[in-house]
Amino acid sequence: MVLHGLLPKPLPSDEVTVGQLLTHPLHPERDGFYSQVAHEAVDDLNDYHIQLRYKDLFSVDAEGRFMANYGAKFDLGRIYRQPNLLTVTAEQMIQRTSQHPIRAFEAVCEDPEARGWIQEKAKSGSPLYIVVGLTELKNATFKRAKLRDAGASTRLNEMPIEKGAKVPQAVRRNSTIGLGAEQHVSGVFGMDVRCVKAKISRPEEPHLLEDIGLHWAYFDLPGAQNKEQLMIGLGEPLKANELRLMLDLSKEEQRGNLDAISQLSLDALSAAASPMLRPSSPALRGRSPSPHPQLRA
Repeated sequence: MVLHGLLPKPLPSDEVTVGQLLTHPLHPERDGFYSQVAHEAVDDLNDYHIQLRYKDLFSVDAEGRFMANYGAKFDLGRIYRQPNLLTVTAEQMIQRTSQHPIRAFEAVCEDPEARGWIQEKAKSGSPLYIVVGLTELKNATFKRAKLRDAGASTRLNEMPIEKGAKVPQAVRRNSTIGLGAEQHVSGVFGMDVRCVKAKISRPEEPHLLEDIGLHWAYFDLPGAQNKEQLMIGLGEPLKANELRLMLDLSKEEQRGNLDAISQLSLDALSAAASPMLRPSSPALRGRSPSPHPQLRA
């Protein structure tokens, strides 16, 4: 089964759904909108596919981002020169796909509240996207993979992922997700996400060249003095490579390190409040309030 556009890192399953509008496909927690009005219409268009004991083979780039998936029955020529491969085994793969993405898009746009949110983002110049398909893996495990027989066959040797490996943080052995040496990761690994372009114009204004190829919907703006309209266009799906380049892993690593430091500082503050510890206790030496900017206030 082919995944939707492979994400460079898995996303929490409860943060993204089909029909959701986003300002960044890899950071749904930042800003987004889900139309409750269009929920039933969007859900009726969804097709579901469930596969048990799902297997796949992922490649990872030099920065530690998922790059491509090749399937359980992969083509040797596609992976022969890939130095960083991971086998994936999941208890379950669930795929939700809109059978008619344009109709789902139009249903969302018919919601006045959704149009208001889109209009605000259009005025601020914020990028917009809509999710029309998701691939979710349940209890997925990852192992380092290398070709046997110097690539003379498609047989693979598997071994645990080494600590500190350049792989997405969620699947590392030292990750906080899962227990023991083998992590069990559940989340969204693939996404059919499409660019949305929105602008305010007048009906007589011509489209630009970059507007060609998009599916457009037009809505009158209530109270507009010059008969302005809100134009909302649906683009093509983002490819896996486009999604990969949208992830700045250096910032992700920095954020993870700050979170870890903050947790240590919170643990120290909690310990300091304990009546069982004296100020001279070794557990309190060398600890200071968190440098994490969100915890300074």
